[in-house]
Amino acid sequence: MIPVKLALKNFLSYGEDVPPLDFTQFHIACLSGNNGQGKSALLDALTWVVWGEGRKASQEKKADNSLLRIGQKDMQVEFVFDLEGDRYRIIRTFSLVKKSSRSSLEFQVFSQEDNEYISLTCSSIRETQEKITKTLRIDYQTFINSAFILQGRIDEFSRKSARERKEILSEILGLSRYDELSNLAKSHLREINNIIMTKKSRLEYIYQETANLDFYKEKIKELSESYKEISRKIKTEETKVGKLKEEINLLKHKSEQSAELEDRIEQYRQEIVRGQKQIELRKKEIVDCERIISQKEKVLNDFKNYQKFNTENNEFSRKLQQIRKIEEEKVFTERKIENERADLEVEVRNKKDRYKDLEIRAEQGIKNRTKVLELEKKMKEIKLLEEQSEEIRQKGSELNIKINSIKGQIERLEKDNNDNQEKLRLLRENPEGECPLCEAKLNTERKRKIEDNINKEISLNLEKIEKLRKEREESSKQKDRLAEKWREVNQKLKDKDIWQQKLSKAHFEYEESKQAAKLMVGLQEEIKKLEKTIQDKRYASEEQKRLKELEGQIKNIGYDDVRHRQLNRKIEELSDAPLEKAKLEEAEKKIDFLRDGLSELQENYQQKELDLKDLEKKKEKIRIELKELPFLKEKLVQGEQVLNSDQTLKDKILEERGGYQSKFDQCLKLGKEKKEISKELEKSTKEQNIYEKLIIAFGKNGIQALIIENALPEIEEEANYLLAKLTNNGTQISIESLRDLKSGGIKETLDIKISDELGLRDYELYSGGEAFRIDFSLRIALSKLLTRRAGTKLRTLVMDEGFGTQDEEGLDNIVQAIQSISDDFDKILVITHLESLKDAFPVRIEVTKLPEIGSRFEIIKN
Repeated sequence: MIPVKLALKNFLSYGEDVPPLDFTQFHIACLSGNNGQGKSALLDALTWVVWGEGRKASQEKKADNSLLRIGQKDMQVEFVFDLEGDRYRIIRTFSLVKKSSRSSLEFQVFSQEDNEYISLTCSSIRETQEKITKTLRIDYQTFINSAFILQGRIDEFSRKSARERKEILSEILGLSRYDELSNLAKSHLREINNIIMTKKSRLEYIYQETANLDFYKEKIKELSESYKEISRKIKTEETKVGKLKEEINLLKHKSEQSAELEDRIEQYRQEIVRGQKQIELRKKEIVDCERIISQKEKVLNDFKNYQKFNTENNEFSRKLQQIRKIEEEKVFTERKIENERADLEVEVRNKKDRYKDLEIRAEQGIKNRTKVLELEKKMKEIKLLEEQSEEIRQKGSELNIKINSIKGQIERLEKDNNDNQEKLRLLRENPEGECPLCEAKLNTERKRKIEDNINKEISLNLEKIEKLRKEREESSKQKDRLAEKWREVNQKLKDKDIWQQKLSKAHFEYEESKQAAKLMVGLQEEIKKLEKTIQDKRYASEEQKRLKELEGQIKNIGYDDVRHRQLNRKIEELSDAPLEKAKLEEAEKKIDFLRDGLSELQENYQQKELDLKDLEKKKEKIRIELKELPFLKEKLVQGEQVLNSDQTLKDKILEERGGYQSKFDQCLKLGKEKKEISKELEKSTKEQNIYEKLIIAFGKNGIQALIIENALPEIEEEANYLLAKLTNNGTQISIESLRDLKSGGIKETLDIKISDELGLRDYELYSGGEAFRIDFSLRIALSKLLTRRAGTKLRTLVMDEGFGTQDEEGLDNIVQAIQSISDDFDKILVITHLESLKDAFPVRIEVTKLPEIGSRFEIIKN
């Protein structure tokens, strides 16, 4: 992967409108700038756009949120790169939408034929990411472990013990996945072991259970014979008990018959008593009928007079009803006439009251007109004050902006001075003259020069601060004067709404006065007409006419109130006549029926007495038969006890036989299960052997050791190739994986042997510059090995390593080392803050951070 262009928007410290970083302008470049300016953000942007990961967000729960520039809602990174002759472009975006977030990822390849990018984007971000990683043939961890040489880690491999070197090499080679596979195999082995243990335990149980199969079979046979024998005995006993129950039931039925006979005897006795009472009652009814019939002439005469008086009374009642109906209409008509007169009188009073109100308002017309003119003049004065207030407010806003701008400048200058004071403190606290940032050695002259430059910058900033403070003080005074004037004006404006309301009210009252004068003329004429109508009674004419008609109708009916009351008294005296006549008719109708019924009742009475005697004889016969019932019940209880005892024994035999039958069936089922478990156990044992072998194969002494063993010659060859360039073939290394023991035998190790013109020496005996070249060669060799194993080639190298340990000659050697390997890489970026290294490379990317717009970079060609 060869970078071509990187464009950022709102990523970490970078804001909007950031020019893209053009990688085609350099082969080797130095990336420089103070701490916190945004150097590392460029590298994070590159890895985030390609893999969606960055070093600064690796520990965050919401990684993309932490990369978004503070205060912004969306970010975007675009990256163009070349790979094996093709040009690709990746665009990754992230945005916040209310309480959620949204991401997108585009992957494109440039078509030479169409002269445009063609989309390779898949249906989801995950699928698109997999396609990018597959195209590059390298993942995020492999890339940063190979292409990035991070600060403090270049000598990590050289200085560690043999065991730690193996761990580092395992990490670089990604051998941890074999540890994961080994752990996975162990997990499966534990599961298999548990399964085998469970199956063996189950087989042991099956063997124990099936050993009793013949015993269960014999017991089932014995119990079946016992069951047949007890069943025959129970059948005989059930027959005996059944016969006893039939005899007892027959006697119980007769007992029920006896109870029924007792009920019937009691019923007959009651019916005989009722019959006697009915005969006496019937005789009394016949006597009453004969008495009523003897008064027949008087009853008929009273009823005739009752009918005559009632007819005459009904005619008077009809006339009275007519009069009452007419009087109701008369009252209703009189009420309507009176209501209409009252309505006219109310209307006259209302119009007179309205006339008085209009008269008062009309008299206020001239006064209201004067008031309107005065208030309109007052509102014009308020309008002028509002314009003056707005002008003052505008000037005040401009002064606020100016004061805040001066405040920001002062704060930035004071912060710069604080930073410079901290730098001076660090320089003074390091008596040996070490650089407080990179720990590089500084001579006395260079240290003094740095302190002078910092002091000059502090003095210059103090002068600027003093000038800005005076300017701020003058602006504040102007602001205070404007504020006082603004308060005076607004004090006058505070009653604006009140004056406006007064003007609106005055306009309304003036219009009301004019309207009132017009309405008074017509209203006076209406009042005169209404008073004339009331005086002449020219209202409710139809009702007055109807009232006269109703009074005439009442006179023509001819109702006599005295005669009507007399008739009511006579009718009251003869009120029982209809009832007496009805009693007479009823007595004449039923006297013969009553006489015939009396004979029938007397015959029934005699028959009931005969039937009662027959029932009493039957009851006595049954009583004698029921004396046998207690003896039969006792025999039944004894028979049922024997039967229940035998039935319990039968159930017990059946239950016991069922238990043995269940165990027998279970043994047969377990026999089948034994065959199945034996097959499964054989299969599980084979799997157990496989996983035991896999644990060894994936372990440290298996595939991992073989991979490391095969990788060592590659590392050795590549490191010596670079060392040859860096030391003019003066130094070589060898990596030994086995060591001879004094006691005999060999031991696995990972020792680094270094030889030069002086012979074989330990790593610790080499100077800082020499050790750096060895570390550098080994680190580059490891990076190239890692990318080759990923199936690609390392084309880009980023060195973020402190070079403070190197003297001037060492720094020259580093530059030469980087130059010497430049042909092996298409792009090399060196991150440093050392002035001596900034100009040592043909191109420098200088990163700065501005308070308002964020980080910016500039490509400077030396």
